[in-house]
Amino acid sequence: MTLRFDPENIDQFKAQIRGIPGYPVGEDLPIREMVFESGALWRLPDLLLIAGMKTDQTLSVVMDRTPMQREGKDLKELILQILESAGWQMDVIWLEPDGSGQVHTDFPNINAVKARLQPNSAVLSVGSGTVTDIAKHACYVLQQEHNIPPLPFVVYQTANSVSAYTSNMAPTFVDGVKRTLPSRYPDVLVCDLETLRDAPQAMTVAGVGDLLAAFGSYADWWLAYRLGIDNTYTEFAQILMGPLDEIFLEQADGLKAGHLESMSILAKLIALAGLAMSLSHATAPLSGYEHVISHVLDLVAEKKKRPLAQHGTQVALATLLTTAGYQIFMDEFEPAEVNLENCYPTEAQMKARIGASFNPLDPTGHVASECWADYKIKLESWHTHRADFQDILHDWPGIRAQLHSLVKPPEVAAHILQAVSSPVRFIDLVPLPTESEVQFAFMSAPLIRHRFTLGDMFVFLNWDRETLWAQVNKNF
Repeated sequence: MTLRFDPENIDQFKAQIRGIPGYPVGEDLPIREMVFESGALWRLPDLLLIAGMKTDQTLSVVMDRTPMQREGKDLKELILQILESAGWQMDVIWLEPDGSGQVHTDFPNINAVKARLQPNSAVLSVGSGTVTDIAKHACYVLQQEHNIPPLPFVVYQTANSVSAYTSNMAPTFVDGVKRTLPSRYPDVLVCDLETLRDAPQAMTVAGVGDLLAAFGSYADWWLAYRLGIDNTYTEFAQILMGPLDEIFLEQADGLKAGHLESMSILAKLIALAGLAMSLSHATAPLSGYEHVISHVLDLVAEKKKRPLAQHGTQVALATLLTTAGYQIFMDEFEPAEVNLENCYPTEAQMKARIGASFNPLDPTGHVASECWADYKIKLESWHTHRADFQDILHDWPGIRAQLHSLVKPPEVAAHILQAVSSPVRFIDLVPLPTESEVQFAFMSAPLIRHRFTLGDMFVFLNWDRETLWAQVNKNF
């Protein structure tokens, strides 16, 4: 399948996407090159030059200790050999795992990388999403603190796993809670197709899963817009990404077999996802109720010193829950039965509810405090836009029709996951969360941030969420 918007020809791509409704007027995409090629590894020295780097400056190479193979050879060792042979002087910055055995995007890691950089540094990240986010945010923070021009920055993508590579935002742990912080774009993205093919299959299916968030997130974003809570909504992301269900079903066999063409298409879709969010100035296009469920599961794992699951696969499984929730909401919601007065809890009530939810997990109260700081913004907006909610009640048939057009049935998502040999039940996720942890995440997700999703609607409507959980969990 040919993508309508192909990021490989960068100049043509930039010209085309400026014509999509919702593209930010007057904004230039600063990425200089995006490469999706067989053998792109061997072009790496020249691609560093395209990014504005110079061979007489030190190249900071940010990597973690995860073993990686490309055609039977040690990938990281191969990259360092190629660069050394081309005359580059390198300072290798190794990211070390914490007690969970993983590297996380947090400020200890970001600051450790930043401390090794200088205003004249050039930076190459070699890794998946976490390594990329740490490296790009270290560059960004250094730039902000010293008021200097952006450091030349190249991303060597090692797996088709997440949309971090082209995003100018960085999901970062703050007091144990994931927050999306403003960050920066790369100057050059390098997708060597053999590297992507030889990455663990679990990472490839996670990349598919991360994009399936769109099956519910577009609806979450539009619903927040219709309620007056989020005025950033446009159709830019939907148009840019194209028909994901059709693309994935067509490419499923190729992705399972490791065909380079399918690896290229997935890599391009992942790149488009990062750009869709960055150019929308919000993660909302591809991050809704399913992502906050995933964030709560990450929070639970973090507090229990347990490794995190593959982000995209966890998101995909949460998407099965949230899209099932949308089907129930669209089928069962009766505006005539709504008691408006009961839909507007006070600050004191919701602050207490957040504390009751998260203090057992974190007795210090830091998590609850961080969640409340963000949540209260949403609560205030919900109260302010009460008239918009009343409009939704009056125009429910039209609202329902619009939501129906934006939501994909959970069966479609499940079919795609099965087609790419992805887990389709939480019991198959590694590490395995307990059912009570997944239920806690489903129930508590609306309480952790200011973004409005279907989960908030269930909370404010005082929906019987125990029954809801039994309904959405029954099939998946």
